[in-house]
Amino acid sequence: MTPATERTPRAALARRVALAVGTCVAITAAVSTHAGPPYLTGVVDDGESQVIEMPRLPGAWQRRIAWLAPEGAAVEAGDVVVRLDQGDLIAQAETAEMDLERRGLEAQRADAETALSVLDAEKALAEAESEVRLAHIDAELPPTATRQLDHDNAQLRLAVAQHALERAQAALADERTARAGTLALAEMRAAAAQAQHELMREAIERAEIQADRSGVFLHSESEFTGNKVFAGETLQPTAQIAKVTSGAALRFRFWVHEADIRAVPTGTELAVAPDALPETTLPARVQWTSKQAATRQEWSAGGYFELVAAPLGDVPSTLTPGMTVFAEVRR
Repeated sequence: MTPATERTPRAALARRVALAVGTCVAITAAVSTHAGPPYLTGVVDDGESQVIEMPRLPGAWQRRIAWLAPEGAAVEAGDVVVRLDQGDLIAQAETAEMDLERRGLEAQRADAETALSVLDAEKALAEAESEVRLAHIDAELPPTATRQLDHDNAQLRLAVAQHALERAQAALADERTARAGTLALAEMRAAAAQAQHELMREAIERAEIQADRSGVFLHSESEFTGNKVFAGETLQPTAQIAKVTSGAALRFRFWVHEADIRAVPTGTELAVAPDALPETTLPARVQWTSKQAATRQEWSAGGYFELVAAPLGDVPSTLTPGMTVFAEVRR
């Protein structure tokens, strides 16, 4: 019988060999599973659709969607398809209107006050000019025609009148300059109030977004959750709200897990099958992939890259924007 001291090393060695073999088999299985071509899921997209984004409006940074046209609704150019909450915009517009009225009254008051100051200065100048003319008459009398004291007083009066005239002329120039500056400032403030008022009116108009073409209205998916955007949701500026698709330039948009993105570089050919038309297979080629992965909360962990593929042949009329599709990479 073999001693226990000899069985133990042999058993340990056997266990190590078994573990090593098992690890190699697991790694081989994982590599072979990952080596297969990835399968892509996505939707039919329209490359010439009207993309509706959350506008950047005065006031709140984020804005709530008050109303959206129904998903899949047929819309015409000029139809209102998105309405945003206008609550704070209306309040700002009312404030801007009151400020515009106040600035207008201030401009009128400044005009009247400065006009009165200039009128007073013009009156003082006219009186100074009259005083100089009268002083000239007395000062022109020869010394022999009157007493020396009266002659000296006449010369002094003329000198004083001339100095007063110079001061009146300077005062009038100052009043006119001050009037011009005051009116310019009042006009500038009124223009700023007018611009703010027009800005708020324009913002209220932009809170109602219209379709610029005829087509089908489709709600966009949130870049954070992957769920469809809905009325009542609050979005930041430039976030995509919806699209109006005409079907003029159909293509396919997919989302690829970061573990598979290297397997579908630009130029890769795909076999695309619409979920609603399982017997139909369309060849397509990858045209563009996003540079950065985004998380999708309702999907698996990790990031997802966006990928756009163009069909290589004719597209059946039964294919419409918004349809879900499935694609396999062609090796």
